[in-house]
Amino acid sequence: MRIVPVQSLGLLIHNVSHLLKREFERVARPHGLTLLQWRVLGHLSREDGLTQTVLGARLESSPMTISDVVERLEAAGLVAREVDPSDSRAKIVRITIEARGLVEKMRDVAAEVYERALDGIEEADRAAMDRALTRIASNLEDTKTRKDKVA
Repeated sequence: MRIVPVQSLGLLIHNVSHLLKREFERVARPHGLTLLQWRVLGHLSREDGLTQTVLGARLESSPMTISDVVERLEAAGLVAREVDPSDSRAKIVRITIEARGLVEKMRDVAAEVYERALDGIEEADRAAMDRALTRIASNLEDTKTRKDKVA
């Protein structure tokens, strides 16, 4: 077994992320969704009725990008926007009934991509990888939180 040197950890995580995105977009193409469009729909299916600003922050995407993605999803009949009653400049985004069926299909697509990506990896190694990546994310979030408190 090859041990990845710590200095290539970031590159390895970046490459795997890129490959997962590319594969997801390849298999999602027949459904007409990009990864970011799927992420928007997936998020709204779990927590509907968010403003575009909140949605962008949750998905770590710029306001202009989220606006464009939501506009395309709205044109496809997958989301609807309405004026926020507490702020007439803000738009609340809601997932449509039509999109809910697509979300279920896309969850199956995502599960297939993940299963292919994890093929040949033992369950114990999957669990260890999950714990390690979760810890890395937590460590880096802690760093961000500490930095924000200092600034």
